[in-house]
Amino acid sequence: MSKFQKINWQKVVTREYSFLWADYTNDAYKKMEKVVGTTLCCNLFSGEKDILNIYRDPKDVERSYKLIDKVANNPAAVETMMNTYDELVIRNYKLFKEIPNLKNKNDIKKKLIELDKSFLLTVMYYLFFVFLGYGANKPNIKKFLKKHEEKFDKIRMYTIDMDMKREFPKCFSKYNKVLLGLTPYMKREELLLFLKTGATNKDKIKQRVKKYLVITKYLKTKEYKLDDVAEVLKVELAHLKIDTQTKIITGQAACSGNARGKAVIVLSKKDYHKIKAGNILVTTMTKPEIMPYLKKVKGIITNDGGALSHASIISREMKIPCLTGTKYATDIIKDGESLSLDASKGVVRRLI
Repeated sequence: MSKFQKINWQKVVTREYSFLWADYTNDAYKKMEKVVGTTLCCNLFSGEKDILNIYRDPKDVERSYKLIDKVANNPAAVETMMNTYDELVIRNYKLFKEIPNLKNKNDIKKKLIELDKSFLLTVMYYLFFVFLGYGANKPNIKKFLKKHEEKFDKIRMYTIDMDMKREFPKCFSKYNKVLLGLTPYMKREELLLFLKTGATNKDKIKQRVKKYLVITKYLKTKEYKLDDVAEVLKVELAHLKIDTQTKIITGQAACSGNARGKAVIVLSKKDYHKIKAGNILVTTMTKPEIMPYLKKVKGIITNDGGALSHASIISREMKIPCLTGTKYATDIIKDGESLSLDASKGVVRRLI
């Protein structure tokens, strides 16, 4: 990609992620091409509290898919990567369990540094397999997934993003209690600096709870001040316009079928209690923890995902009509709206 090319930001997802997770992914992008064979050069993420919005450039994403398809031409190499990813996840869980039980501060520090190295590598493999799933229509990837679908489904169910949110504050606060509330809003380098010097900028970190914006262009990253976020977003995303009045939203058919019902908008687990019998779930994406609630719904619509996303796999298992990859469903549809979902045709109609 030419560094003079204008970036055509497109919204990818809105998810219940922490600032720390997004920062780890940024660090992963800067190293992962040498480790797993693919990367992204451009990334924009903004958010408030636990809700994160991610934007990417479609040409950059397509480049990533092509790099992965090249890697997938050597199936044995991808199988080895699957095994490595398995091992890293197991190592992380071992450290999550071990660190909170340590007493000596120097031992805790050593283990936290080990956790950081292990987790950064894990994120690289996680992103590789996320992109591999999204690029499933590429010839080599398609061939690989046809043969290794069962194992791929297993590793795509790993919840390392949510594991970080739950476990990192517990582990780092074991070193110093002040980190319990700060960790989700810290940068990776800030955590490592704290371990080295004990220094931290609490005011800067606490501002991220309100709002933040970080833009990576051609692997060079800049975080914007709170007062500048709205204006910079306005400029960077000026080309994006969402028709909130549209009555028809399209996506990819994940599980065929038809359903009618009232929409329930779920942006995080805090919204799970809203799900009632007969609802059509409209969400950014589904996670394993939502499974008990899916028995109630008539249909599923997600912003994110494709044929091998969690929502696609689970909807087919549960035979729930499902539409994925709508991008903006949660921005357009309102709670309680009547919907008619024709997943077979990849369409949902708002009956308003």
